[in-house]
Amino acid sequence: MKKYRLLPLFLAGLTALTLCSCSGESTPVAETADMEDLQKILLEADSSLPEMLSITGQVKDAEALFPYLSDLSYDKVTDFLLSYSSSGTSDEIAVIAVTDPADVEEAADTLRAHRDQRLALFKQYSPSEAERVEKALVFTWGQYAVLLICDGNADVQTAFEDFLSP
Repeated sequence: MKKYRLLPLFLAGLTALTLCSCSGESTPVAETADMEDLQKILLEADSSLPEMLSITGQVKDAEALFPYLSDLSYDKVTDFLLSYSSSGTSDEIAVIAVTDPADVEEAADTLRAHRDQRLALFKQYSPSEAERVEKALVFTWGQYAVLLICDGNADVQTAFEDFLSP
């Protein structure tokens, strides 16, 4: 019978611990946009885009494919999308949604590094495409880092911002 006398004390302590752990502050994370819907909007914003192939963070092997785009630790990523030309041109649209908005600049830096790799590649075999990569746009918006390599960078950026604006 003695062991049951401690049960109320144990339950009171457990309740106190639960309440204390719930009172801590955490960084609020906005709900991440549906990447497939976002992809559709972005691709429609530039009518000059060639046929594009796309992947998002929802594909089965997303974590294995992500390093092509970024060396950001995948545990910092909520979702991503990458659309790229199927015809070998430099056209590319990439979005990385990070879990913690404090990591968005790091994500943008990895997209700049990706752009630089693409630039080096196109300088070797297609100087006209390299000029397009030099005009690439990298920006952040809330928890998103974005890379745009297309003729309609400004239109695609506007479509992105409109899609995510409340």
